[in-house]
Amino acid sequence: MFHMPIPEYPPIRGRFPDAFVSKKDFFSPEELDRVEQIAQQVPPKRVTVGPESKVDPDGNLSFVRWLMPNQETAWFYNRILGAVAELNAQAFQFDITGCDEALYHVTYEGKEKGHYNWHIDANNPNQPQRKLAITFQMSDPKDYEGGELDINMTGLPVTAPKDRGTLVLFPAFHIHRVRPVTKGVRKALVTWIVGPPLR
Repeated sequence: MFHMPIPEYPPIRGRFPDAFVSKKDFFSPEELDRVEQIAQQVPPKRVTVGPESKVDPDGNLSFVRWLMPNQETAWFYNRILGAVAELNAQAFQFDITGCDEALYHVTYEGKEKGHYNWHIDANNPNQPQRKLAITFQMSDPKDYEGGELDINMTGLPVTAPKDRGTLVLFPAFHIHRVRPVTKGVRKALVTWIVGPPLR
């Protein structure tokens, strides 16, 4: 197991929390292509869910490739963690320590209506608590239909931007979903930021 620490960033007070925050053009198209090339070197696996880690086509129908931290991936890990520190200070001000799980490259295919139904990003109780979830839009929205990321903080879901290269950050305990992809393929890069238990 590993733990990549979050850089220190002082909290910025005075804002009401948003359902999510986003940063457009966080990765350039060329950088996203580099990430995609790295991901394609890893064999895909069906996503499993729940404490028993089972394939559940009704709940989640997608493929995952785990991108471990190493010399080839360090540049985008470091940039992601730096951005998380800044955005957390601006929007959420959670007590966070770092990233304990490898980046999760996920693919939703239109030919099988790939999706992820409403859920929260809970994890094993023996692990540090997931506090923030990160999604990077890897695909151009012109290349697929459906696949919107909806986040429900208040009972009125809001939809995250779909622009390629956009970073989306939101509390992992907010209920969220990925609507079925009805045409083409949607790819995203996901990970979670952990910290001490909420209290």
